[in-house]
Amino acid sequence: MPGKPSRSSSLWTFLCSLKLTVATLLLLAATSILGTVIPQKLSSLQYQQHYGDKAQLLQALQLDDMYHSVWFMALIGLFVLNLVACSLRRLPAVWRTVSRPTLVADGALLRSLSHKTTLKANCSVDEATARLQPLLRRRFAGPRQTTGPEQEVCLFAERRRYARFGAYVTHLAILLIILGALIGSWFGFDSFVSVVEGETVTQLSAGEGQAPVELGFGLRCDDFSVSYYEGSARPREYRSQLTVLEDGQEVPGYTEVPVVVNRPLQYRGLTFYQSSYGLAEMPLFHLQVRMPDGTELQMAGRPGQVLPLADGGSLQVVDYTPAFRDLGGAALIEVLTVEGQRLPAIAAMQELPEDMNHRSPYRLQLLRVDERYYTGLQVTRDPGVPLVWLGCLLLVLGSLSAFSLAHQRLWLTIRPTAGGCEVQVAGSSHRNQPAFAGTFDRLCQELATELEINNYSAKEGLS
Repeated sequence: MPGKPSRSSSLWTFLCSLKLTVATLLLLAATSILGTVIPQKLSSLQYQQHYGDKAQLLQALQLDDMYHSVWFMALIGLFVLNLVACSLRRLPAVWRTVSRPTLVADGALLRSLSHKTTLKANCSVDEATARLQPLLRRRFAGPRQTTGPEQEVCLFAERRRYARFGAYVTHLAILLIILGALIGSWFGFDSFVSVVEGETVTQLSAGEGQAPVELGFGLRCDDFSVSYYEGSARPREYRSQLTVLEDGQEVPGYTEVPVVVNRPLQYRGLTFYQSSYGLAEMPLFHLQVRMPDGTELQMAGRPGQVLPLADGGSLQVVDYTPAFRDLGGAALIEVLTVEGQRLPAIAAMQELPEDMNHRSPYRLQLLRVDERYYTGLQVTRDPGVPLVWLGCLLLVLGSLSAFSLAHQRLWLTIRPTAGGCEVQVAGSSHRNQPAFAGTFDRLCQELATELEINNYSAKEGLS
């Protein structure tokens, strides 16, 4: 009776199993969906607000930071071991096929090949060899000539032999992408910083209960601007002008760098993405007021601030939009007359000389609005990015090689006959056999032409 497999043999078989590959891929896909559905790296209070009593269970299962969890790393490790084991199991045989090819097509090899034929020529073995070698050199690499067991001349030619390594390049690419992602996860970080116009920051906010992260340099917001779609208050583009400071001095080449969405600033391995914006303080409204007696005066105030008028009345800005239809900015102002009557709110606009509400004794125009913004920047550092990009490049090259190229081999055995010589032709391709069948037929036709065989029309089977 055969002996019982050893534990090491069973483990190796398990690691090389295709079922393990499918299972780990399905588990990774399922957990990635979980990581997308469940928000990651929120505070404990936020999880409590979102999930209530289930928040503690989510945190106990490490679903709040799933991609750094022990079980997810173990799953990645199992997938890596499976990929490496499958590669190591098959790579030696492929390497032998490429580095030490079979140069002579013996009976066993010929019986295993489906593409083969026999050509009969009216020339000597040496003459046939001399005629066929240039053709093989053009269509394949330079043919190797050897002598068979019966002193026949054997020619072996091949092309694209390294296409057999396409799958292994793809495996290496996947490993590099995983390694790059792990390096980024372990040694990189993702943070957020708000910079008010005209101010400089030197620290990044950290996670809950963690100390701020020192940048090691200063980042100043020189200007922030936002443009809107015509006739609406919907932002079209917001842009920051950022300057990098080292020891309080501006760094050449990093002065007033424009940063917009999808066009970040990169410095010292950090990437600053335009993420959000907002008002750093309440806007200051500058108004022009024409009094009932015809006198004009200018005044400024912030939302909610009561602005007294000379006749005893007052104004108060209650709302504002930066883009009202095609009339620019508009402020909604409440008016309290000298008699104590509160009038309906008046819309004072920048593009109109005065408001159109003639029920008010005052005529108002919005001259300008001073707004001071802060820019919200997403800050990331990912030292694994070069490895990920290299892996992506190898993944494309490996996939193209694995699915588009084929290792093609050709064996010619030339032996003398009573009237000249006989050429046995056999070929193989390690993938895409239907396409190779047409290639083999055309090649045999070219060989027959070189040997001046006029009646060749189709392949003949070998005995």
